Amino acid sequence: MKKIVFLLSALMSFNTLASLDKHVGCFSSDSKKINLKFVSFYDNDVPLGYVQYKNSKQSIPLLFSTRSEENTEGGRPAEIITTWLEIINGHFNGQYLVRSQGARFYGFVYKNKSGKTVSLNENLDAYNDGYSDCIWR
Repeated sequence: MKKIVFLLSALMSFNTLASLDKHVGCFSSDSKKINLKFVSFYDNDVPLGYVQYKNSKQSIPLLFSTRSEENTEGGRPAEIITTWLEIINGHFNGQYLVRSQGARFYGFVYKNKSGKTVSLNENLDAYNDGYSDCIWR
């Protein structure tokens, strides 16, 4: 497990991420007290990811857990549901459930190891012009 966390941490540098297939989501709670950036990317078909909270300088590595697809009618993109495990200091701390369809996120729920859940919404106002980063105002 420590080797996986080390590998994930090594891949977190901005220069490394710049060349990978990267997807960024900006999320906020209804009160805007919780703001985070979710980043997922693929390296040789291996899904990797992290979250970074608004006032944090460090990111939290995520390990990919599951992916499912729900087909939709009318030629719309399939709904993708992924689950990511949050690892802090080499230990499981919680999980993120992410629902997306096409370029949009439709659900983002964090569940800590005690079972408490927090739902966040995509914050379209937080994206930079290129949709590659979150700018918290």
